[in-house]
Amino acid sequence: MTSRGRLLFLSLTVPLAAVTTVLLTKAIQYPALGTSTVLTILLLGLATAIRNRIKGEAPQRTAPLDAKNTGCLVLVFLFLALAVVLPADRPWNAPWWPGRHESTSLPDPCAVGLSAAATLVPAGTATAETDDDGAYGPTRDCTWQDPERTSSLRLSYQLVRWPGSLGGTATDTARDAFANDLTVGTPTALPGIGDEARRAVSASFQDLRARKANVLVEVTLISAHHDAARTAAVERLLRTAVNHIRVG
Repeated sequence: MTSRGRLLFLSLTVPLAAVTTVLLTKAIQYPALGTSTVLTILLLGLATAIRNRIKGEAPQRTAPLDAKNTGCLVLVFLFLALAVVLPADRPWNAPWWPGRHESTSLPDPCAVGLSAAATLVPAGTATAETDDDGAYGPTRDCTWQDPERTSSLRLSYQLVRWPGSLGGTATDTARDAFANDLTVGTPTALPGIGDEARRAVSASFQDLRARKANVLVEVTLISAHHDAARTAAVERLLRTAVNHIRVG
């Protein structure tokens, strides 16, 4: 291969190899990106064809492509490939897409709620639970139960994962889950907490829920009595819990 041919080969295949690597990595991380896997194979095939053309290894009945024609072929192929892949995979909905502000981890609910629990359930003992296979993604819970089992406080986080190419964003899924989640009693809105929040109260039950990006938060207090101070403390806990959520 001549120096000019080698330079042409590198200028075309190196960008293709970079794109191929990114697509393959994402396809492994997110199996829903099936179309990206197909594109990866096609890009590898195109890189091989370009190399063979430049080396003159194409069938003798056709002449090797010059630099101009090869470049046009690459641009046309990439345009057609992206026209097929982008609508199908919708990568702009993925968590790794630049500018997508979503969370990838959950705070420790026992640490977040420790101070509030000391006020609301002074003699309560904390029990932590973690579930990596929740309905929408991993969950982290912490419950404080008093020895007489007459009152308890529970703080729960749920991380909503990206549903993949066939759905919207993780935040879209979290928004739908929050809207459709049933609560006891008639909920009222709590403005200024996260992206949305609400409270439902009964005689011995307070249930406060909030959403920030793709994370759902729930604070539940079961107690024989409720007063203004305890109601305010539960709301402060919800606000604190939301503020501990980190989005990228």
